[in-house]
Amino acid sequence: MQIEISRLTLQDKAAVFDLLQDPEVMRFLGPRRAMTAPEAENWFAAELQAPSRFAFRECENGELIGFCGVKSLDGKPDFGYFLRKAYWGKGLAKVMCHMAIARLEQEMTLADLHVFIATENTASHKIAAALGWQKIAPTSNEHEEGWLYRLAA
Repeated sequence: MQIEISRLTLQDKAAVFDLLQDPEVMRFLGPRRAMTAPEAENWFAAELQAPSRFAFRECENGELIGFCGVKSLDGKPDFGYFLRKAYWGKGLAKVMCHMAIARLEQEMTLADLHVFIATENTASHKIAAALGWQKIAPTSNEHEEGWLYRLAA
């Protein structure tokens, strides 16, 4: 499957709600639960107005897959990715990370960028290992215990 970096559009609303209102997808993201309809509406409106991470979609049919890139959280850059459940297990997270990192390297220095992955998020730990990210140190945030990784150059 060919994918591309894209911009979020009004036509993506149903796909974004599919992602944000799925408790499995949101287990390690944002509020760590499925968003309510008003929360999803606010998130969608904010991303349309001022996109943070890159939107990714299938080239063939234009279907939204998910998001990947850097967003400022509490004044710190946070690299992350999240995909609609229908696209899990297809190797797309790795492709999205490669594409996003290549684009971000043109805009910012990534040497000091760290990625937090919750201990229980075994799929993301496997992706980090496959991408050659360096496991730096155990840490925690307000939600869970986890590890910091450094992106591979």
